[in-house]
Amino acid sequence: MTGITKKIIRTAEAFGASAISRTLNADQLLIVMYHGILPERRAWDHWCQIPADEFRWQIEHLKRHYEVLPLSEIVDRRSTGRPLPPKCAAITFDDGLRNNFEVAFPILRELNVPATMYLATGYVGTDALLWQDRLFAELESFESMELELTSHNLGSHCWDHVATRQQVFDTLLARLKQMPAEQKDCILADICRQTSNAELQNPTRYDFQLMSWDNASEMLDSGLIEIGPHTVNHELLSRLSDKQVHSEITDSHNAVLENLGTSSPSFAFPNGTEADYDQRVFAALKDCGIPAAVTTVSGLNQPSQSLLELKRIGIGADTERWQFRAEVSGMMDALRTLRSSNSDIQEFNRPITEERTVTEFSKVESW
Repeated sequence: MTGITKKIIRTAEAFGASAISRTLNADQLLIVMYHGILPERRAWDHWCQIPADEFRWQIEHLKRHYEVLPLSEIVDRRSTGRPLPPKCAAITFDDGLRNNFEVAFPILRELNVPATMYLATGYVGTDALLWQDRLFAELESFESMELELTSHNLGSHCWDHVATRQQVFDTLLARLKQMPAEQKDCILADICRQTSNAELQNPTRYDFQLMSWDNASEMLDSGLIEIGPHTVNHELLSRLSDKQVHSEITDSHNAVLENLGTSSPSFAFPNGTEADYDQRVFAALKDCGIPAAVTTVSGLNQPSQSLLELKRIGIGADTERWQFRAEVSGMMDALRTLRSSNSDIQEFNRPITEERTVTEFSKVESW
């Protein structure tokens, strides 16, 4: 995003654009999505890991301007036809990282703010990392490196500084997401051999390890945190067989019930785009008695939004405070909707951290 674009949005902020947007969108449900919360910022930022000071500021902002409810209450109200309060919000965490318990939970408890955490149950209580986090930890071990993956039809990759390394990670992440688990494991094993297992001593691994069932139980006992399923192995459900889809959802749901005695009435789709779930997934959720699910599709939720495809606002390490205010208020969602009437919607729908033209924002004369 260019400096002048930032200036335009910040100027809009100074004139109360976010406050106006919150009022205009008071009947729409806001669901915020987090992953990990770190005690402090790391040398190489991972989008999913937010420093605690920024997280605290964001939660304080939400508490100040919204009525933050447990997602289970929201689902119950929607299911029984009862209205939600104006400016209603919910907070969610995907994957179940240990720092949700060690860093995020104390802040939520201090501020008395509820949240729902979705666990990839096959990794709970183990030292294993989700495959995408393992990839990050492998590459993070080296400031410079040449990676040879031509035998996997992934070409050769080299980097000599952080920016290039980030590009390599983004490229490999996008490619591996589309592969079966067995193929990903083979490629990751090859990467591990080439990095000489350096990631095993890498402190970054700790940032991505999942919580234990005891951690989840302690948070559940607080009355503030709900725990829900996020599949067993965090695979893209739409790419699995019918049997695998049913097993990933059912086994994850049952693991939460067996270890905690209760489960959130909602589910989180891994990756969560519209291409990552289908009617087989909805059928499996129905079999488990799960009436709601959250996606990663960005936006606020109209009262008519399906409970099985709830939108969320994703927050990452590069989300600045003015961006956070603009996103959660619905201002950015309104701009995307406005832009969707034009032919180049895909260009505008890139994450707000990427560069966009000034004209995309200057069209909104009401600012």
